[in-house]
Amino acid sequence: MYNPSPALGLNPQSSNEEIKQKAFDFAIDVGHMVFGTTAIDGKTPTSRVLEVHKLDEQGNIYIGISRGKPMYAELMKSPQVVGCIARLTVNRLAVSVRISASVREVDDTAIRERYWAQNPGTKALYHKDLDNFQIFVLESGDGEIFHIPQDNVTVRLRFSFGDGEVRKPYYMINENCTGCGICYEKCLTDALIPGERYSIDYYHCLECGNCYYNCPNSAVTQTEY
Repeated sequence: MYNPSPALGLNPQSSNEEIKQKAFDFAIDVGHMVFGTTAIDGKTPTSRVLEVHKLDEQGNIYIGISRGKPMYAELMKSPQVVGCIARLTVNRLAVSVRISASVREVDDTAIRERYWAQNPGTKALYHKDLDNFQIFVLESGDGEIFHIPQDNVTVRLRFSFGDGEVRKPYYMINENCTGCGICYEKCLTDALIPGERYSIDYYHCLECGNCYYNCPNSAVTQTEY
């Protein structure tokens, strides 16, 4: 049974590059992700399962799509994807990786040859017209590793890649905090740190919102993504 160390062996002191690479390696090891895009109408969410591949020395993630597929047209109009994959661990707990990225179509012979080498079945399927099949790289964005290593423990690490920025925490404590301790009592994962002004241990934060909904002083705010 798959039983990795918390956060795939990483911790809050791990560098952004270490977290990104561990997350990408996890996705490549699983071999596929569920990707969400925006439909042609510009508002309807849609999703598919696609294989993911590492095709360059930088460790970037690549996906392939027929140019006749609706997803290809969607990416031509809105070149953004969100991808997620989860893997069960011991006791039916799970570890997951989420990636939000801008994508770019790749026209590179070496990349295409590496793709075909890793996907002989797809190459056979498209053998009459290999140019019908297009390859995209997840070029820039952010993501996170989320892991439940025990029934009552959660860990989360976020990262960025390309020109992306690490996604801000959803909940933050501001100067209205009086140190009353109500958030500490209500926190489901003991992620609140006492002090004159309380703070949040984001490594263990579940983002359940109990601190936000129970604070009597409006000291907890939600980030607008």
